[in-house]
Order: sequence, then structure tokens, then C-alpha cells
Amino acid sequence: MSTANYQTEVVIIIPFLSNIDGLENLLNCLIKENKSFPIVIVNNGAKPMNEIKDLSMLPLTIIDIHEPKNVGFAKACNDGAKKAKELFQPQFLLFLNDDVTFTEKWIDSCLKELKEKKWIATTPVLLKSNGSIENVGYRVMKKGKVELEVNRASQKIIDGLSATALIIKSTEFFTLNGFDERFFAYLEDVDLFLRLKKAGKKFGVTKNSVVFHAGQATSSKNSVKKAYLDFRNWVLLIGNNYTPSEIISNFPSIALERMKNAWGIVKATL
Repeated sequence: MSTANYQTEVVIIIPFLSNIDGLENLLNCLIKENKSFPIVIVNNGAKPMNEIKDLSMLPLTIIDIHEPKNVGFAKACNDGAKKAKELFQPQFLLFLNDDVTFTEKWIDSCLKELKEKKWIATTPVLLKSNGSIENVGYRVMKKGKVELEVNRASQKIIDGLSATALIIKSTEFFTLNGFDERFFAYLEDVDLFLRLKKAGKKFGVTKNSVVFHAGQATSSKNSVKKAYLDFRNWVLLIGNNYTPSEIISNFPSIALERMKNAWGIVKATL
């Protein structure tokens, strides 16, 4: 296909490491969605994509980026977004985990809600594989812990959205320089939305659409690294987004939560 610059409404960005079955399922779902949106797959795996799966026969416009090493979720998403901007100048970026599936069309519903409510970002309701609600956004507690909202009818204010199936205005994403790549993986979306909220931006969950999320299909294979990143990234997130007075006033509870994170590293090594 020609990759001459032109503007499109949405470009889909899929970071990939090793979950080939999940990627195949996701691409099949996108085929059924019957959208012509270009797709950028950012491959963090050791093998080039053409050695893993022949994507050329699929009725999709796919751009494949092969990173020289595993650069992490945050940088993979940023690199995919930069390639999308270079080639297509999209109005919106749609980030999708490779462990997401869906049985109904949902992208149009999310775009409609986003435009009508003048949001800069939205997600569908995230469901677990068994159909129960994983989250409809989350709140960030002052002690440094995420509290997932699992009530679909809740009117409570949320602090952020998951990057699992995230549609965001590209201008807003690039204005904040995307995800903070220091996070590597985990909590990069929480950090991004705390920064968006601080900037006064509005976002929300499109509650009439859903996707299924298998959850940590890749990270579960490396529990020690995940436990370490959970600890390290909370320290980074608090440093990025909390004021000195917030850190001081909440220090005992912050320290207790970090001790729990540290114990998680110990347990993962046993």
C-alpha cells in the first residue's frame, strides 16, 4: 500500500510482545468491525513479525514496526503514535492491547460519545473474560493505589482510563508528549491521565459499548519483573504528580503501600 501522508479519522496502535494467539484474535475482531482504519503493530518481540505471522493476506492496512529490543509498553505506544502521525495525521489514536476481543461493534459508539460530550479521551466498558466488569475507569487514592470503578451505573468522578482500549485525541496526546517512557510498563496510563486531569481535560467511559480483556496475557509470565515495576512505577508516579505537601501529609499510608509492593517482589521470587 502507499504510505503517502493523508489524514484519517483513527489509527489503531497495537503493542505486541509474544501473544500471537491474542493478536490473531484481535485482528479477526477488527476485520469483523469492518473499519478501514490503518493499524500500526509495534513489535517488541525478538523475531520480526513476518517470521511469526504473514499479515499481508489480511484485508487490513497494517504497518509493522519492529523494535530492536523490548522497549516497553509506553515507548511502543509512543513509537506507534509517531508513525501514525507521520503517515496518516489522524484525529484520534486508538490504543489496543493484544489480549482484547469483542463481539459487537464499539468504535463508532465511542467516537460518537467522545464528540458529543467534548471529551478528549474515552474507553468502552472493560469486561473480564467471564463477562464481569473489570473497570469503568478508576480513582487514584492519595496513599498511592488505584481503586477500580466496577459499577457501570456509577456517577462518581474518575481520575483516569485504562490504555487497554483507549481512544484519545492525537493533538492532546502529543501535547503531553504521550506516555512517560520511564515507566516502561504499568501505570503509564494512570500517569498520563493525572497529567490530563491537571491540565483540565475531560474524559469518560462510553457505557453503551464493551470489550473483553483477557488481562496480563504477557506479563503473567514474568511476575518478578511486574512486581518490581509496580514498586518502581508508583514511586515515579507519585514523584511526577503529587505535590510536596501531599507527599508529606500522606507519607505513612504511602510508605505502607510501597512496603506492600516491596513484599510483592519478595513473594514473586519465592
